[in-house]
Amino acid sequence: MTKRVFAVVLALFFCGTAGADLYVNISTTSGGGWPYSPYIITPNAGPDVPVWMPAQFDTFCVEMNQTFSPGKYRATIDNDILYGGDGLADLLSDDVKKIYAAYLNGALSGIDGNVVQRSVWGAQGYTWYSDPAINAAITDTGAIAGWNDVKVLNLWGGDAYTGVDRQSQLVMTPVPGAVLLGMIGLGLAGVKFRRFA
Repeated sequence: MTKRVFAVVLALFFCGTAGADLYVNISTTSGGGWPYSPYIITPNAGPDVPVWMPAQFDTFCVEMNQTFSPGKYRATIDNDILYGGDGLADLLSDDVKKIYAAYLNGALSGIDGNVVQRSVWGAQGYTWYSDPAINAAITDTGAIAGWNDVKVLNLWGGDAYTGVDRQSQLVMTPVPGAVLLGMIGLGLAGVKFRRFA
């Protein structure tokens, strides 16, 4: 039993899931006016940064009514929008995932970042608008490639999961590759256990 637990832990390590000690710096872009989108995430160097995470990437806020200041935050990568200490979670809209994938894939390159941000809020159910060009892009399967790999980068003040919810951002994760690495990790663990069993 202990060997199986070790194998699962090893697989999760190889998957590169974000631990509770992932820290990121978030800054705003200048010149566009409120809401200053896209935002820029720079992960802090360290062992808890997933190996697939870029050194810097653009992102958008998911929660319209949650404010933050540029700076350093504890972060977790989750499927849902989480809120500190109360056990509540909101599902991330599929349309939000598609908007972000289309943005990262360059399909929204002619659209101002603030328009993209407001469309993200609208797709998540807040009272805002959705841009017709964005609506067209998210129905193009080529433009939204990888949309199902979009996750929530939850930002926390204090402890992850129980601290203060500062904001929720978007991040694209390489799920197929992570699963492959996890399977390699399981295979390596199995070989090691067979050799010494």
